[in-house]
Order: sequence, then C-alpha cells, then structure tokens
Amino acid sequence: MPSLLLLEDDASLGQVVAEALEHHGFRVLWAREEEEAWDLLMAQPVDVLVLDVRLPGGEEAGFLFARALREAGIQAPILFLTAKDALEDRLAGLEVGEDYLIKPFHFPELVARVRALLRRGEVRPMRVEAGEVVLEVEHRRVLRDGAPVALTAKEYQVLELLLLNRGRLFSKEEILERVWGPGYETESNLVEVYVKNLRKKLGDGLIETVRGLGYRVPG
Repeated sequence: MPSLLLLEDDASLGQVVAEALEHHGFRVLWAREEEEAWDLLMAQPVDVLVLDVRLPGGEEAGFLFARALREAGIQAPILFLTAKDALEDRLAGLEVGEDYLIKPFHFPELVARVRALLRRGEVRPMRVEAGEVVLEVEHRRVLRDGAPVALTAKEYQVLELLLLNRGRLFSKEEILERVWGPGYETESNLVEVYVKNLRKKLGDGLIETVRGLGYRVPG
C-alpha cells in the first residue's frame, strides 16, 4: 500500500482529503503543522507528499517546508495544494515540487495526480551512500570501499530500489512487481536469491531482513 504524508492545517479539509485518499488505497499520515510532519517523516518514510502552501507558519510556509525536506535528503515527490493561482506562485511550486493543484479541486483529479507522481517515481539523488557502499545513480555504478562492483541488471535494480528508499520496508511481492513487473508468482524465490547475491558482493549488513515482512536498507 503506497504511503502518503498530507500536511494540511484545515481540519475539515484535511479529514476529507485523508479519507478520500485512504478510500483509494493510500496509507495517509496527516499532519496539521510542520513540526508534526517532521516527526511523522522521521518515523515513517513515505512515497509521496501532499502539502498545503498556506500554513500557520506563513503564506508560503509549504514552499519553505518543501525546501527544507530536499535539503534534508527527503526525495519523495511533492504535490502542492493551494488557493494561489498566479503564474509566479505556480512557478514557485514547480521549482521545489513536482505538481501543483489549485483549490477548490475535485478529488478524482487529486487521486489521479498522486498516482501519476507514484508512476513517475522518486526524485533521484545523484549519489547514495550506505556505509562502505556507494550508488552512483547517473552512471548506474556501485562501489564498495571505492572499488567498482559488478552487478547484473536485476541485481542493480533491486539494490537501487532499496537504496533510493532507505528505511522503507519492501515486501517480496512489491520488489517482484517493481523490478520484474506484474505477473510473477508470489511463491517465486527470485527476491531471496538476488538479495543473497547482493549480500555476497556488498556485505551482509547492507540489506536487512524483517522476518515475514520483507527487506530494507536501514535509514
């Protein structure tokens, strides 16, 4: 189930938006202010962020919060919700986020835009480090202790998925669908085999197994 952080200080609107997104299959973490949002994000990585622009912190507090997220290394795509529809406001939103929806809006459009962001994928950093392992995204290269490590295409894809979403737990079924595509049997041991291969090449401590739930690279 995709997870989503909603930052909306309007209680009535926030409740309606959260319920609508939950109805369409999202796990929603709803924060009323920036500090609460930080606490939720530190406890639970999310797949996408939906941020109101006007918050108790000011007319453009949502933009400022988004910039702080990027500076902190949080790369989940951002959709802004706002009543401000001037061109300069839309441009400001697109400079720091990925999409912009004007209030009032129709809930089917909100759901469609969130799903589009999920399909587009996370905003990718150029380089990710996890202990002695470095992932150079642009060059699709993996280093261990500064030396290149030869990976197969699927090994790289599994590693990239886990490293770009550090801290997030992926079930075997999610990994199969996102790396091999829909249609693979859930009984397949492909994921176990590839995780075992990655551990041999990159060390046992990189990928954590959460028994009965899946795999993650600790954040």
